[in-house]
Amino acid sequence: MKKLLFLSYLLLTAGVVFGQQFVLKGITTDKQKDILPFTSIYVQGTSQGTSANTNGEFQLRLEKGKYTLIFRAVGYIQLTKEVEISTDTYLSVVMQPEVYQLKDVTIKAGAEDPAYEIIRNAIRTRKQHLTAVKAYSCDTYIKGVTKLKNAPKKILGRNIQDDLKDIGLDSGKRGIIYLSESVSRFNFQQPGQINEEMISSKVSGSSNGFSFNQATDFMISFYRNIVDIKELSRVGFVSPIADNAMLFYRYKFIGTFREGNDWVNKIQVIPRRKYDQIFNGYIYITDDSWRIHSTDLTITNNSMIEGIDTLRIKQQFIPVKNDQWMLASQRYDYSGGLLGFKFMGTYTGVFSNYNTDPAFPPKFFSNRIMKVNADANKKDSAYWAGIRPMLLTPEESRDYVRKDSIKLVRNSDKYRDSIDRKENRFKPLKALITGYTHQNTRNKEYWGINAPLFGINYNTVEGWIYNPKLSYRKTLKDSTSLVFELNPRYGFENKKLTANAALGYRYDPKHNGNISLSGGTSYADFNSEYGAIPALFNTISTLFAKDNILKLYKKDFVKVSSGRELTNGLYLSGNLEYANRTPLLNTSFRTAGSFPDKEFTANNPYPMAGNDYAFSANKALTLGLTLNITFAQTYIERPDFNIKQGSAYPKIQLNYRKGIKNILNSDVDFDYIGARVYDSNKKLGILGVFRYSLAAGKFMNRNSMYYMDFKHFAGSDIVIYSQFTDGFMMLSPYEFSTGKEFLEAHFEHNFGGLFLSKIPLFKKLKLEEVAGVNYLTSDVIKNYTEVYFGVQRFGLRFNVVKAFNYNNHSINGNKQHNIGFRVSAAF
Repeated sequence: MKKLLFLSYLLLTAGVVFGQQFVLKGITTDKQKDILPFTSIYVQGTSQGTSANTNGEFQLRLEKGKYTLIFRAVGYIQLTKEVEISTDTYLSVVMQPEVYQLKDVTIKAGAEDPAYEIIRNAIRTRKQHLTAVKAYSCDTYIKGVTKLKNAPKKILGRNIQDDLKDIGLDSGKRGIIYLSESVSRFNFQQPGQINEEMISSKVSGSSNGFSFNQATDFMISFYRNIVDIKELSRVGFVSPIADNAMLFYRYKFIGTFREGNDWVNKIQVIPRRKYDQIFNGYIYITDDSWRIHSTDLTITNNSMIEGIDTLRIKQQFIPVKNDQWMLASQRYDYSGGLLGFKFMGTYTGVFSNYNTDPAFPPKFFSNRIMKVNADANKKDSAYWAGIRPMLLTPEESRDYVRKDSIKLVRNSDKYRDSIDRKENRFKPLKALITGYTHQNTRNKEYWGINAPLFGINYNTVEGWIYNPKLSYRKTLKDSTSLVFELNPRYGFENKKLTANAALGYRYDPKHNGNISLSGGTSYADFNSEYGAIPALFNTISTLFAKDNILKLYKKDFVKVSSGRELTNGLYLSGNLEYANRTPLLNTSFRTAGSFPDKEFTANNPYPMAGNDYAFSANKALTLGLTLNITFAQTYIERPDFNIKQGSAYPKIQLNYRKGIKNILNSDVDFDYIGARVYDSNKKLGILGVFRYSLAAGKFMNRNSMYYMDFKHFAGSDIVIYSQFTDGFMMLSPYEFSTGKEFLEAHFEHNFGGLFLSKIPLFKKLKLEEVAGVNYLTSDVIKNYTEVYFGVQRFGLRFNVVKAFNYNNHSINGNKQHNIGFRVSAAF
């Protein structure tokens, strides 16, 4: 036994000795001793490596032994250093600027620049390099830092200095406003299959700690014709080596340099037109293989980018195995400003430990493209000190300490109670304009009432009304939540006080599971699917134009609704409602002016004169079911919820409604089925984004039904158009509802500034051109068509619309070809 214990001890100590790692630290500078940030460092013959930080500092953990280290920085000569590691070591590295040669190239006046031939070769081999590696795995480290450089003293009259101090900024309104790190294992297999696992995550000052870093956001490839950078632009950017790149770029040969056995060409990339979706800067191409060695390319706000002014992308590739080159590091540098705020930031990705011949098990790849481990935010400082390949700067270290201290204070009951007392103070003017909210942060409870100014409206049925909305929300310990809403309503002309309420429970946040119970009395719009006009707009049109567009009926009801994701891409929702429905007449006829030639129309959705009832009172028990299908829907699985990433395939929506006869004296008896096929975000590269929707429906049984049971459409009778996904800009929201069958289609293309950016007067406005067609045919109206063109910015759109009515129906009071103007918002 003693011999066995002694042998075990020897094996254990041997494992400790031979497995011990030492820390190699250092700093990279140029020959003037100026720091050289973001230098790539890796062990020759491997993909084990790291990157220097913004201060040029680097750290690498190595076991005892001799190593050949490669130091690479764009614009500097690759440096090779032999090191022997037997203890913690410090290394000072001085990089020499690259000396470019012409290498047997003679540039004559009027002759084609040799850069063009190099680019042609790179274009010719583009697809080969894009698909050269069939599968791989690697470790990824991503760090994001955003800094505030300046801020205004006030925004909309609010002094924000205290807010800036609360998030840890100094008195000069500068400092880090966001800092995150993540470590993942990234797996890829052609053609585009991804499986990423986030192992650890850290967000400065966040009690959650789960970052939104994704390696896929960094895996952009200039070997693709169009470089798509998420959230930056509605359209993509043309790669400098795209098949049609020479239509967008001019090139200049700067020189060539030797790196190992390769000659590397530095090519300047110059936009032909200032406002195209293009890059400018430098791309480095190796001779003979014509692969990308590295990049230093920039996008500016001359292109159609949102949120920032500039984005600089630096990439470095390293040889991994059998002449395979993989991305070693990528860095985003960005800057911008908004409403007086000036910010800048850096996102850096370090990719190491590549395996380009992985053996993935069956079903390893699925629609889940990323999983964030539940314990990813539980790692302590010792773990991060040992795992992060990129040293923190002193400022970043201080930010973690400062934000952690702030977090502790903010999570204390004393602090939260003090903030609640401050925020819960009643301010009459603020409450009048924006409403009042009362919060109990410690118990995660919130209740409030909407602004009285937005609860007061006018209609011809009730006269002036006051419709305050009271709400209560409580988040439970397991992230489920309860929501209660109360909607009292009083009409000053009909002198009726009514109310309805709803209680909702979100029981499964990860799969959007919810159930609700509602009931009471409501004044419901006949166009129950979309709503004909917002109450405020109806108030204005009624008082100032004598156009009482809104048509209402009284509904005493009780309703149960529920929905849940059955499986990925399959969401089922439904409701069961019992209602007593009563017709209403106009009781008020007020205007803000004299309109002798106009009369108020009846509270009746049918185009008829006279203050007549629209229907006879009835009772209705109705069932509604909706199934939404998204094929091959990709998603990110987080411990707290899932994030849907969409699908390359069209989506399908199936609807079924039934009026149930006789039960509870219900008067309705009908069956409706409908289907919709749509895609709201079909990207077409630099040509923009296309969306479409095709829908059809039919009442299979219509034995007993009323107007509110019909199929309604999203239309508009006023200039301000509440934009719907499936909307008609100039179609009456009531007149053409159907109780039989219909077919509708919507096509819209957003060109993303493709044409207007070429016009001198419009370039800097960054207007997006939108064109589309809407079509509807049914038993009520045949072949109604709208063709429209619009320009938009920040979601506000101005549209010119031409409507064709081939059935000779009246469109907004006119016949046949009607031209109109609509203002819409798509925020």
